[in-house]
Amino acid sequence: MLAKTLMFASLLTPLVFTTPVVAESAPLFSVSGTAVQDSQVAARININQATAEQLARALHGVGMARARAIVELREQLGGFKDIEDLLQVRGLGVKVLEDNKERIEL
Repeated sequence: MLAKTLMFASLLTPLVFTTPVVAESAPLFSVSGTAVQDSQVAARININQATAEQLARALHGVGMARARAIVELREQLGGFKDIEDLLQVRGLGVKVLEDNKERIEL
């Protein structure tokens, strides 16, 4: 039994060591046909024009309930004049705003 195990191991060992190791990660986004890593691009969203669904999809930490609250506040204010206006949305704090600042445009 030991002889069979050693023979099997000796046949597989060269295969394991000759298999190339891939250190490159797969692209997370594709923009205009060019692969781009997540850390290199952040999709921007206009908070004065986006729908609740678009806001929920684009902003980290924002679900449908908060996205609807953003749209409702936007309608009450007649549009956002500053990104900091989003802090008036219940449940949307400084951390969520900081995490999404590079994604938001007016």
